[in-house]
Amino acid sequence: MSKILIPIFIFSTLFSADYSNIPLLKWAGPEGTRPKTYEEWIEQNPYTEFQCILDKVVYGNGRAGNVAILTEQSIAGALTNGINQLISNLQLENYTVLSYQISGGTPETLRTFLQNLYNNNNIEGALFIGNLPVTWFEIANDYNQYGYAQFPIDLFYMDLNGTWLDTMNTGNGKYDGHTGDINPEIYVGRLMTTGIGTDTVLLKNYFRKNNAYRYDTLLLQHRALVFCDDDWIPWAPQWANDVSVLYPDTMNYWHAETTRASIYRTKLNTPEAWVALFAHSWPGGHQFRYNNGNSWDTYYSYEYTNQDPPANFYNHFACSFARYTDNGYGGGRAIFNQSYGLGAVGSTKTGSMLEFYYFYYPLSQHKTLGQAFKDWFTHITSDGVTFDELCWHYGMTLLGDPWLKPTGHGLAVAEYKKTLAGNSPIKIIGNPSRAQVIFQLKIEPSSSIRLNIYDCLGKKVKKLIDKTILSQNDYEIIWHFDDDAGRQLPAGVYNVCAEIAGRKFMAKLVHLK
Repeated sequence: MSKILIPIFIFSTLFSADYSNIPLLKWAGPEGTRPKTYEEWIEQNPYTEFQCILDKVVYGNGRAGNVAILTEQSIAGALTNGINQLISNLQLENYTVLSYQISGGTPETLRTFLQNLYNNNNIEGALFIGNLPVTWFEIANDYNQYGYAQFPIDLFYMDLNGTWLDTMNTGNGKYDGHTGDINPEIYVGRLMTTGIGTDTVLLKNYFRKNNAYRYDTLLLQHRALVFCDDDWIPWAPQWANDVSVLYPDTMNYWHAETTRASIYRTKLNTPEAWVALFAHSWPGGHQFRYNNGNSWDTYYSYEYTNQDPPANFYNHFACSFARYTDNGYGGGRAIFNQSYGLGAVGSTKTGSMLEFYYFYYPLSQHKTLGQAFKDWFTHITSDGVTFDELCWHYGMTLLGDPWLKPTGHGLAVAEYKKTLAGNSPIKIIGNPSRAQVIFQLKIEPSSSIRLNIYDCLGKKVKKLIDKTILSQNDYEIIWHFDDDAGRQLPAGVYNVCAEIAGRKFMAKLVHLK
């Protein structure tokens, strides 16, 4: 294979890693297992004629970008409600959304379609729903020690003006080189259910969770689990520090004899917004070493489905765990759980993310998963890539809705703003205040009342009341600026959102220092 014909990237920042010192990931599947090949995939998913139907265009207010949703045509009808809800939510977030139904095509025709959307509509990102064309890349000798490797590569759809080369085995359907301007122009997220279950059932449930998250009913504590197995313990403190840029509250585990599958199962039961897992893996599971590295045990991918852990986002530093062409691949199982799971980053090959700061910092600044993923990839490719960087990173992919924000969305507040009623029956006494405020409410007989407090990012921090009042009454609630866990909230501006007998009201509160 010809090498990448671009300048070697020179590390120059505090957060850069010396790749040569970091132990490589390894395929950890049972003896005799291997990843599905391009030839096996294309036999089951042959290319057919490309067809595209514009489903709808929904316009935002211009404050956010233009985005595209591309849905496999054969399942689009069954997903209409879920996709329409997603589009409506994106419009509330100020995006203009172009929604298409896609059937057939090759990677090249799909990339050309994206190029046209980028050049003519200035899209910033896209979501692939269902089985859309998969691009493959091959390396003659992976890391100069693993031998021949081939893998799906979504960077092909992100970098729209670079040149992708097929020089090693010309015409075999796999690329092997990448030159020119190799920075990504857009981000891409995938929702692909390969071998996990009935696609429409899983996707409908995913959209249900997606909507719940945006409306703050699937939010989990802003905390991260960092679980690092033996080979990378020397790097674990720095990597945990990178995660803490997004979530300062981190639970860290990297002891050589206690990072076991049984402990991982237990820690997954603790509600946390983010899981950063570092372990040798394969699409079917994670392998954890113990007994001075002489023994190992396994957390299987199907356990994500069975356990349904209370976590919404994952960064899997795990060999081939996001290889969405393999049946039952673990990255997909993590996001297609019944109750939780919304987004994951991982690799389709023996590789992973490094330089984590450049991913977590944009997320901490309230960027979306897609924007942060693109920012990270741009950092990797901005001065060209070395062969090591290609081997580590070219399999990286984003699974899930790329417009999700791990910091939260607050659409409940936006919805209140759209439907505010006049003549509010709520009176707030002591606003602004350092210690407490009093809510006085005039309630009609048999009225349902819901009163919640949101922070400036739209995250619900306090439920004050949610009940039905049977008799006419003047109702009074005293709030001491505490959250649902009883912790004192910092000074700042908060939104009071009330719904009384079906009418919505909103006001601002100021908590003084």
